[in-house]
Amino acid sequence: MSEQNFTFNRPFKPFGLNVKVPERTLQQAGETLEGIVKAPVAPLFEFLEEHEEVFNGDVAFEINKTNAQNFTIGSAMRIENEKVNGRTPNFDMHF
Repeated sequence: MSEQNFTFNRPFKPFGLNVKVPERTLQQAGETLEGIVKAPVAPLFEFLEEHEEVFNGDVAFEINKTNAQNFTIGSAMRIENEKVNGRTPNFDMHF
């Protein structure tokens, strides 16, 4: 066999755990992880922002206000109709 110049006393070489990673790469990795974490809940928060009026009571207030307006306008129209056309006939069907 031929003799080889091999020894276990090799000079120190880093294994790779102490390699300096560029700052932009760390920033991109952070943005990617942030996107992965936020992606499932992003549509929920967008929905809540878009329909915020429903959850803070503004829509219920508007519905109640519209119903009150409809009642007021309807009763005013019925009163004017009664003034113009007279009372509606009331037929007693019981003999």
